[in-house]
Amino acid sequence: MRRTFDGIIFDMDGILVNVTRSYREAMRMTASKFLCREVSKIEVDNIKNKIGMNNDWDATYALINNSAIPYAKVKKYFQELYLGNKERKGFIDNEPLLISKQILTRIMKKYGKLAIATGRPRLEAEYVIKKNKLNGLFNSIVAMEDVASGKPAPDILIKVISKLKLKNTVYIGDSPSDVISAQNAGIPCIYVGTQNIGSITCSSILQVIEYLL
Repeated sequence: MRRTFDGIIFDMDGILVNVTRSYREAMRMTASKFLCREVSKIEVDNIKNKIGMNNDWDATYALINNSAIPYAKVKKYFQELYLGNKERKGFIDNEPLLISKQILTRIMKKYGKLAIATGRPRLEAEYVIKKNKLNGLFNSIVAMEDVASGKPAPDILIKVISKLKLKNTVYIGDSPSDVISAQNAGIPCIYVGTQNIGSITCSSILQVIEYLL
């Protein structure tokens, strides 16, 4: 795959920030509450690795797998864990960067444009950007509310490509839904993970950085 890209599109969760102790833990604890048992991290990973499980609320509800429990109730409890409340800080503050600002700046200087295509709500994406002082680094951020259909539909990537007028770009993601979204949008995908999928498979973010730079 050529590296003469005119822009790089990043997924946020698992690519720009580590969500093991935030979204994934909110999923695990929410499912544990409603299933009345301890849900393992492996169970969470397995459900997230299924196609169509990009939305963490949907994935948590699928993991609980009980239609008698209202979706809204599951989502409300999840958000209380993730965003926090007056009594406790939210898991959203447990999201260290996986790619430093310095490295992102080097990638931006090499390829010209950086974008984020994420399934998380815009306010939660912007919180990460502001907290890590990444303001101004990304030419476009497309989030959950900006498209009719989430990944694996291509909408989120098509919107980024259209806004930035990209002709030769690549999407970097860590789930099967990311890979299929890129395929549906007609662009290559660098997949970070253990499955043999994507245009290029990398076992770590470090490998992605080495490839891009």
